[in-house]
Amino acid sequence: MAKRPSPEAIEKNINDAYAIFHNKNFIEAEKAFRIILQKYQSLLRSFERQNITIGLARSLKEQTFEKQKEACSILEELRLDGRFNSFGASTIHNLDLALSRCEEALGRNFEAERRLLRLRRKNRNADENELCKPSRYYDADISNARLWQSMGKHTLAETLLLNIKTELINELQKKLYAHKASKLRKYLDTVNLALGRIWPLMDKHQQSEELLLEMIGKRPDDNEDRLCKHSDRKDIDLALVIVWLDLHKRERAERLLLSVSRKNPHDNEETLCSPIGHPGIDLALVRVWELTEKNKLAEKLLLNMSCKHPNDDEEVLCKPCGHHDTDLTLVRLWEKLYKHERAEKLLLNMSGKHFCASEEELCKPIWNREIDLALVRHWELKGKYKLAEKLLLNMSGKHPVASEEILCKPCWQHAIDLALVRFWEVVGKYHLSERLLLNMIGKQPNNTEEILCEPSGHNDLDLTQVRLWQMMDKPERAERLLLNMSSKSLNVSEESLCKPTGQHDIDLALVCVWAKTGKQKWAERLLRRCRDLYHSNECEYTLLSLFAGQSGFMEMISNYPESANTLLVTSIHYFSLACERIIEEGPKSGNDNLMKALEIVESALEKYPLSAGAYSQKAHCLRMLGRSEQEWREWFNRALSLDPGRAYKVKTDFWRSNETTALQKVLASQVK
Repeated sequence: MAKRPSPEAIEKNINDAYAIFHNKNFIEAEKAFRIILQKYQSLLRSFERQNITIGLARSLKEQTFEKQKEACSILEELRLDGRFNSFGASTIHNLDLALSRCEEALGRNFEAERRLLRLRRKNRNADENELCKPSRYYDADISNARLWQSMGKHTLAETLLLNIKTELINELQKKLYAHKASKLRKYLDTVNLALGRIWPLMDKHQQSEELLLEMIGKRPDDNEDRLCKHSDRKDIDLALVIVWLDLHKRERAERLLLSVSRKNPHDNEETLCSPIGHPGIDLALVRVWELTEKNKLAEKLLLNMSCKHPNDDEEVLCKPCGHHDTDLTLVRLWEKLYKHERAEKLLLNMSGKHFCASEEELCKPIWNREIDLALVRHWELKGKYKLAEKLLLNMSGKHPVASEEILCKPCWQHAIDLALVRFWEVVGKYHLSERLLLNMIGKQPNNTEEILCEPSGHNDLDLTQVRLWQMMDKPERAERLLLNMSSKSLNVSEESLCKPTGQHDIDLALVCVWAKTGKQKWAERLLRRCRDLYHSNECEYTLLSLFAGQSGFMEMISNYPESANTLLVTSIHYFSLACERIIEEGPKSGNDNLMKALEIVESALEKYPLSAGAYSQKAHCLRMLGRSEQEWREWFNRALSLDPGRAYKVKTDFWRSNETTALQKVLASQVK
């Protein structure tokens, strides 16, 4: 019988493997954990085997789709050997926590959520107050908050994080052993950083900025030099950069990133574009340079990160560097710079495919979800809809000629199902999109209105449903779902109806529905309250947009200082007037207002940071003026490159119906 090694020797091997894992060398960590399992086999005690198996699964989870599935299988098998608490959670330390993260990585968010709730001893049908009470298993609580954030349940995530923070602060006021106090302070730091990251998603940028600055000993009213000096916390500096970018403080964001990189704004191009070896910071700097149209610097830094040179031949330039985030960022930049063939070639090389391969080969998934979905998006951008759809269906385990029932059955990988819903929206297959979405939330198209309009509890799916129903010209159904999401009813007073819910996206979606259905008074009242509550640019823009094309618009806009928003909406105002004239008097009658609209939006592009909205508005103007498709299509593509998600945004502005009618008249006159 083999002699059992000392506990210290086994512990050292396990600790060494985890050290490799924490250094993010996941392939080597996987090897290390497998070697321990093979070397000691039956000599391991149960808790040692559990610890090693969980470490192996965590290493696999950070790799490919196939390895993520293997991680789930390993953990589910280990789970069978343990006991369970009264809620059905495994009592093996960290097992269900690791398994929930693997499920999330595979896009199985609902399963991950149920597992975390059981781990936190919560009933999933409990009220919000109970769901957001900390369980004192802080790792599970924080993981649950992060999962809710990724699922769009921002209010639940925020409430849980704030409750954890309160509990931790109260605990730290007690007399504690140094080790426990240190551990609780680390949890508090994690919670604060999580709040700093979620608040920008809820348009609470000021709160986020103040908290993040406080964490590194700064204040919002500090001078620029102090604000832009790096701290000893790269994670906080990066979170601040994101907040400042959202607030259009791009120069400040760039200065901070250069400081973190130990560079100076006046350094030569060679120095500026040298990577520092921290992909998160280097890629953040690329993003800032993209937003400020310093595309040459952005491309050069990305190529340097990939060990390439701008003068390399196509074959070298389109060879993956092996770091997926870097390669995918380069793909997106090339798309923005209209280097579409190069972008596609790099994506195909990342997928192990050849440009000239058959359609069958091109549309085979490689089971790296990010790369597969990037290829879908690229083909969508290029109008190669057949290829994009076929790849998405293959990723879902479906065939294009399958029955509608099979096509609309979820594959239960959240990101893929949602991508297919949104793709079908883009190509106008609304009935397929609706049916798949309803299946994802356990409903059928023939359900009663009451059931159809009941929120699923998953905000991203519910808001997608709202958008889809608006596209399908079902505004009453969209309104009813939004009111149910807001815990409101049309039977209550106007005062209650127009009170913000505290959930920015839901409130603005309701404003748009009311504006489209002629409930202008309610829309304006709710929007003004939202503006006071959220202080977001989007609220101001939406408020001004409500009045674009109306007689009182110019008087109203005169009360606002000039900004990118006011110029954009003023351009939309003149564009709306032009559409009305074209409908009433013919194509040429709108030219004066169209030229004003074009002049104003070009002024916005010259004076203010570039925006997808301004690019898109310029495209609308050029198209209505009868310019070539190549000319106006370029500006739409620029908008899409700057904001890829805009393809999935519902176009609810009331002037768009007029635009469609006016454009038909313009196109008809060109044919003559």
